[in-house]
Amino acid sequence: MSTTEIIIIVAATAVGAVVQGSTGLGLAMVAGPLLVSVDSGFAPGPIMVAAQVIGIRHILAEGKESDREVLTRAFFGLPFGLFGGLAVLVAVSDRTLAILVGSMTAVAAAALLSGREIRPGRVADVTAGAACTFASVTAGLPGPALAIGFAGMRPATMRSTASKFVLVVAAVGLVGLLATGNFGTEELRLIGWLAPGLAIGLFCARWVRPLVDRQWFRPTVLTLALLGGLALVAGQFI
Repeated sequence: MSTTEIIIIVAATAVGAVVQGSTGLGLAMVAGPLLVSVDSGFAPGPIMVAAQVIGIRHILAEGKESDREVLTRAFFGLPFGLFGGLAVLVAVSDRTLAILVGSMTAVAAAALLSGREIRPGRVADVTAGAACTFASVTAGLPGPALAIGFAGMRPATMRSTASKFVLVVAAVGLVGLLATGNFGTEELRLIGWLAPGLAIGLFCARWVRPLVDRQWFRPTVLTLALLGGLALVAGQFI
């Protein structure tokens, strides 16, 4: 790695870790594009593992705040998103899938930012779980779906609930990567490069979290979802 590349890796990971450390999601959306520009091997495995380190922080520190009923219903949606995503992967190109997932995410986030509301309940929670899993399988971007589905939660509740769900989705994904030979010693080496930025971001997030937890929380997570969706679409044309 050159000095410039190391600076990019540390800075991008630190900013992404601050975002996920304060909102509960965002490392892949914020840091992913820059990290992949340095080394495509950073996605999906190393970024996915790094994101779970932050997620585990939320679970340990705020686990009691999670909504068990919502989480249970979201897990009912997991198999639908998993099998649906795998089925669609066979029939549609990766580029088309990325455009589809990104567009749907951006439209939904924009609608909620304009004042529309998702009616909470079983259907919404199962759909959020299915959409998160589907987006993770097809585009490696689980966060935006949960940002939209869980946007009405209190900050600590969303961080812990989303982190618990994504941890399970990531575990399933990691098993798949290992089984297909897409995660090994090279990916472990790349995770090492992410560690300094991850530590810096988690440390700084302790001061950002109280600010985001105010009235800015909901628009912040929805804006992240919107930007994540748009970035996913834009990336297919670059």
